[in-house]
Amino acid sequence: MPQLVALANRPDVQQSVAQARAVADQVIAHPALRRHGSDIALESSLRGARASAALMGVDVDLEFLRSGHLRLDHPGRPLAQAALRVAQEIPLLENTWRRSPVQALARLHVVAAADLADSLGSDRIGRPRSDDDFDPQDLIDLLVVPPADIAPLLMDLNSLLLNDSSTSALVVAAWTHGELMRIQPFGTRDGLVARAAERLVLRTRGFDPRGLIVTEAGHLSAGRASYQEQLQGFATGDLAAMADWVEHCARAVRTGAATIEVVCNQLAE
Repeated sequence: MPQLVALANRPDVQQSVAQARAVADQVIAHPALRRHGSDIALESSLRGARASAALMGVDVDLEFLRSGHLRLDHPGRPLAQAALRVAQEIPLLENTWRRSPVQALARLHVVAAADLADSLGSDRIGRPRSDDDFDPQDLIDLLVVPPADIAPLLMDLNSLLLNDSSTSALVVAAWTHGELMRIQPFGTRDGLVARAAERLVLRTRGFDPRGLIVTEAGHLSAGRASYQEQLQGFATGDLAAMADWVEHCARAVRTGAATIEVVCNQLAE
């Protein structure tokens, strides 16, 4: 994709990627991982789920998620639980992602929308939307991609992910996240899927091989409104706006790395 190549070759993007790479390398080499790797991975997953739900308007306390004691009548319970399911699924999909990203995306949506099968119909879960209906929590003010264009766009993304081996992992991760939010392929809970896909790209391309960096927390730290504005800029196709989105994702990586470094330091004490 010429646009992706032009984006990756911008000096400002390359500088942001290099800075994020340095921070990521530092945290994935933390000595606490030798003894507490599974505990740290769990904390990353919990924090990622909480932040991903918050980016869709459901902000719940981390301790409630950890304990599983989110009250039954909490209005955000279904989405919080969906975010947890997705976070837990990410490490299980690494091999599928390497082989067929679109298959992994479908699985992520099946997991994300498992509780909606009765209301939406099981035939809509994990499949491209056939209309322009959206879950309001996922709707970002973008031009709506017509349903007929969704499958070709997903196959283009699938081809990129399988065949591009030279573009920076962070740039590809940002592109994947942005494209999925632009396309809104499933029409509901696409945000959970897109943020999980970003993690999977970083994980499978060796940027964050253990999947520890809490990128979702990095996105949330900029504020939900800023996150949405950056995505709107990406969707315009303007190269400068797309570069701003990649730089936003690079900052999210740095913040997400710092988030899990705090956990590492606490466990190392």
